[in-house]
Amino acid sequence: MLIIKIGGSIQKDEKDFNLIIQKIEKYLENTDKAIIVTSALKGVTNQLLYATENREKAVEIVSDVYDKHIKLLSKIAEGPSFEFAFREISKLADELFKIAWSIRVLDEVTPRVKDYILSFGERMSTLVLNAVLNSSRINSEAYPEPPIITDENFGDAKVIEKLSLQESSKILEKKSKVIIVPGFIGKTQTNKYTTLGRGGSDYTATILGKLLDIKEVRLITEVPGIMTADPRNFPNATTIKRLSLEEAIELSQMGAKRLHPRTFEPLLNSNVNVIIEGLYDPGYTIVRGDCDNDKGIKGIAVLDNLKLVTAESTDIVGKIGSAARVMNEAKNSGVNIISISQPASETTIQLIVNSQDSEKLSERLMTLPEIESVTTEDVEAVNVVGCGLKYKEIFKEVMKEISNYEILSISRGLNNVSATFIVKKEEGDKLAKDLHEVVLKWTN
Repeated sequence: MLIIKIGGSIQKDEKDFNLIIQKIEKYLENTDKAIIVTSALKGVTNQLLYATENREKAVEIVSDVYDKHIKLLSKIAEGPSFEFAFREISKLADELFKIAWSIRVLDEVTPRVKDYILSFGERMSTLVLNAVLNSSRINSEAYPEPPIITDENFGDAKVIEKLSLQESSKILEKKSKVIIVPGFIGKTQTNKYTTLGRGGSDYTATILGKLLDIKEVRLITEVPGIMTADPRNFPNATTIKRLSLEEAIELSQMGAKRLHPRTFEPLLNSNVNVIIEGLYDPGYTIVRGDCDNDKGIKGIAVLDNLKLVTAESTDIVGKIGSAARVMNEAKNSGVNIISISQPASETTIQLIVNSQDSEKLSERLMTLPEIESVTTEDVEAVNVVGCGLKYKEIFKEVMKEISNYEILSISRGLNNVSATFIVKKEEGDKLAKDLHEVVLKWTN
């Protein structure tokens, strides 16, 4: 068996779907059954999200979403396949129109309702993809309800693996050779729709691979695998041929290719191999195994729109629990701490947070009696990933490259296969380009 994830960015027109059909036909030559995890059509999730934020326009936006699906369907499907998908999508659209009307009248959206609205993108796309496959004489069946059971943490739900195994096992009972399921979304035990976070379709695919003991997961996207850097900013970026599990986890946590941060977690203690490949280009990246004496440096990822929040005071020196109280204020403010550091002198505590969170965090920290001052500064995090960083001679070369920069903070990642350098915003781009040259020298 095989799991294939089809990304939303490659579901926009007839050409895309013709290439998708060719890919699937190729894979079906060597497998008895395939589970396809699909994202929403290109742009649909953003449209639905926009509807929740601009509620006075919600009905118009939902109408556009419906029209987009029907217009595309009319171009890529025919006969009974078109008719069935048209009916089912129209039923979902009626349901979505009612919700859009409600939020426009109430002018309010709870996290639960927001996830409910976002779920329609993936549920509709399963029907579109099923119609085009059936029209191409591929024996497929849509399973629009999510096979993943989660908790009720709407917006970033956590998978309940035992219950998800029970639910996803029903897929295997289907007689069709291809079963299409929605990515990105889940359901609670009380049948409320949830979302797994942006990029969640990748995570859906790998968690299903683990739960159903399927050895190969293919993530089909618009780029030929994971690149050494973002090709939009680094024209000389190349495709990474192989990543260890540790490297893949670090890159996904740092936002490479907009992968879901938990995409590769299911691979821990499993035999699942993940292949990330392009629809338009032949390149691919294989993710499997550990470092195995690999001395390569694989890629960089840059996190921008960050603030360095520095809390200073001589009153926190030697006082047990000072850092814990600072962290507790961040928790109570709903602020995610990206990085934290404190010198041995204990006179300062430095936190890296998203820029939009810095002001409310600073205000909360100033309420602590032991804190004398709080300052903020625009920064960027430049992350280098590679098993080679475990080796002294290679890490020294990276450190030599950063010697001309004012490094505000350095940290190491999982099993020392990554290093993060915090620099002032104006230095981030140049440091990233310099370090990318080191990556190109050592990548393999």
